[in-house]
Formats: sequence, C-alpha cells, structure tokens
Amino acid sequence: MRPPLEPPKGMDDLTPEEYAVHEELVRTARTLMEAYGYQPIETPTVEHYELFAVKSGEEILAHMFGFEDAHGRRLVLRPEMTAPVARLFAARLSRRPLPVRLGYIADCYRLDEPQWGRRRRFYHAGFELIGVRDPMADAEQVLICRDFFGSVGIGDFWVKLGHVGVHRAVLSACGIREENQDRILSLIDRGRREEALGLVRRNSSDRQAAEAYEALVSGGGSGDIGSVRELLSGIEGAGPQVEELEAVYRVLGELVGRERIRYDPGFARGLSYYTGVIFEVYGPKASVALAGGGRYDGLIGLFGGRDFPGVGVAIGVTRVMQYLVDRTDYRPRLRAPRVLVKPLGRAESERALTVADAIRRRGIEAEMSFPGRSLGDELGLASERGVRLVVIIGSRERERGTAVIRDMREGRQVEVPVEGVAEEVERLLGDG
Repeated sequence: MRPPLEPPKGMDDLTPEEYAVHEELVRTARTLMEAYGYQPIETPTVEHYELFAVKSGEEILAHMFGFEDAHGRRLVLRPEMTAPVARLFAARLSRRPLPVRLGYIADCYRLDEPQWGRRRRFYHAGFELIGVRDPMADAEQVLICRDFFGSVGIGDFWVKLGHVGVHRAVLSACGIREENQDRILSLIDRGRREEALGLVRRNSSDRQAAEAYEALVSGGGSGDIGSVRELLSGIEGAGPQVEELEAVYRVLGELVGRERIRYDPGFARGLSYYTGVIFEVYGPKASVALAGGGRYDGLIGLFGGRDFPGVGVAIGVTRVMQYLVDRTDYRPRLRAPRVLVKPLGRAESERALTVADAIRRRGIEAEMSFPGRSLGDELGLASERGVRLVVIIGSRERERGTAVIRDMREGRQVEVPVEGVAEEVERLLGDG
C-alpha cells in the first residue's frame, strides 16, 4: 500500500519558507519572555484526560484527541496549555517566591473542523503570571501582546476586553449554580446567545437579576463601563468586578491606545476556569482572534494544596503565521549562510569540505555547494539569497594550494593560501 502524501487532516507540513515565519514568531516570543522576566518551561504533549475534565469546559472536552494506553489509562493530546502549566506549578513550583512568571512554546491539538485560522495541530506562545491578584498583572498580558504584534508587523491590532467575574456575579445573583454558569458562558462564547439566555430564564430565581443579565449580554451600556456599573448597581458582588475592569481598561487606554481597547459587556470565553478579566486580540483582516487570555484564580487549587491566583495569555503562532502569509504583503526570506564554499569539480570537493569545516570552527556559518551548477549560476543564486562571501576552489586553485574569496557586496575578490581562508573570511566579515 502506498502511503499518503498529505499529513492527517488539519495538520500541516511546513516548507522552509513557512518554517522561517514560524521561527521568526517564536524568536519574537522568546525575546519578550526575556524582556518581561518569564522563565521558559516545557510540559508533555500527552496528558491525563482528568487534567482537562476538571475545569476546561465542554467545548474543549468535546474536541480532544483522546486514547487509552496499554494499561487502560485515558490520555489526550493537550488541547491547550493553561491547565498543564497550573499542574506543573502545583506539583513542583508552588514553594518559589511569588510571583512566578512562566513562558512556553507548545504544540496543541483539537479535533475541530479545519478551516482558515483553525487547525487541528497548532502552536501557542504563552505567558503565565502566577501569584498576583493585582489587575495590573492582567494589563501586563495585553502589553506583551502589544509588543508582540508590533514587532511582527501587525501594528493595527485591536483588543476585545471583557470580565467573566461580572458575568458570574450576576448569574450568582440569579441563583444559578456554577456548573450551569459554565454552560451559559460556553454557549455565549460559541455565539448561541439566545440559547444561553433561555437557560438563564429557566434557572433564575431572581427576575430582576435575570433581566439585568440579559441587558448585559445584549450589549447593555454599548461598551461603556459606566453604563454597566449603573445597570448592575443593585447586584451584590458586581461592584468590585466592575472596578477591577475599569482599572485595566484605564491603564490599557493609556499604554496601548484607547482606540484599540474595546470593551464588550457580552464577551465570554468558553474555558470554564476563567474568573476575571478576559481579552482577545484581533487583526483587521480576519474575524478570528490571534491571541487570547485572562484571569484564572481558583484553577491551581483544584490540583490540591494551596490555591494561587493566575493570569495568562496564549498567542496563536500558527494562526499569526497564516495571517501574515495570507492576509498581508509579508513575504518570508530564508536565512542564508554568510559564506558559501564552491568547488568547481569533484576533485576539489574534499578540499572544499575541509575549508568549510575550518570556517565553521570559527563560529561562522558556511554552506558547502557541490559540483554540478555552473559558477555563474551559483554566484547569481548566492546574490539572490544574500550570501556575503563565496569561496571558490577550481582546478587552478587546487594545483596552487589557494582559494578565491569573492565579496558579493563589494564586488571584489582576493586569492589566498587555502590554509588561510578561514582567517581571511573572519577578517573580511569583521570589516563589515
């Protein structure tokens, strides 16, 4: 049987050009981890089913890649990273001085129907800040997104802001239990607003609170926090949540730009562990979020022991890569070595290999070509790729024990003894 040429549905090969974009995004994320003080971690791709069953929400549970191992244990390919990070922190990091900042680059898996911006295997770059309840910790996550998207050329992003705590305060005033709250918020996240409001009406013991929630979800205040505060003034527990939201909204307006921060009173995210501020980041040329995050106080305590507040963001590396390639004029350029070593015939290949090795031993990238392509074609391709120096070894140079070093930028060349090629290459590159 001939194996298929395509990977499994919803999972993608990356060509060198696509991988170059992926790596640029990953490098940007790692740079921001260093800039903001986040320490990189790694967790297994395979996790226990129960890790996500405890609080991830029905949307996640319905779209996991699950299987049983030889001992009958239920395992899954991780569908997201907040729960694994919380598990790792509870198991091994909870005695460290607070706050603890953790960062990751990870592939995740969801059994969704593949479409633009939604793949079954995708990469996230994540930032998790554990041990702080201050709303400025929430704002920090959005600042990370500001810096990330500005660095990769999506400067016209905007942020949708919401607060799960406001929703839960009103739903609690309705007398609705937590598991039904989770269901309602999941329905809203999936765009099934009327179904969610019907569930509120059927389960609410307080008509006034139910009406307030319907007004909130239907756009009460039209994005104006002051109007929402007035709408919920009689709801016990809503006031502190609105004040927290206001603090985040105010500082982000100053540091990110008021025109970029859009408060949506009816905004909810499907992950059940969110408890406070939530947000998503959008570009103008796609209707799907490029990043998202929020506060998840209470999640870590579910794994046993002391509870810790937490807040984080996941940037969709795979989705941002697709956005850049498909929706902008971004064109990836493959990284070229600074030096190309070109033997003109098979008799010169061994010497060329030795020269390339000597150059690399000095910490300089050197790619070896092979006989077959003409020198003119090789030089043309090297120029297109941005190679700085081409070391040429032909029969004449072999006989004389030399090599020609051509500077592609300066348009000049020099012939040196083969033993001195690496040193001369280092000198030429050092001169600019």
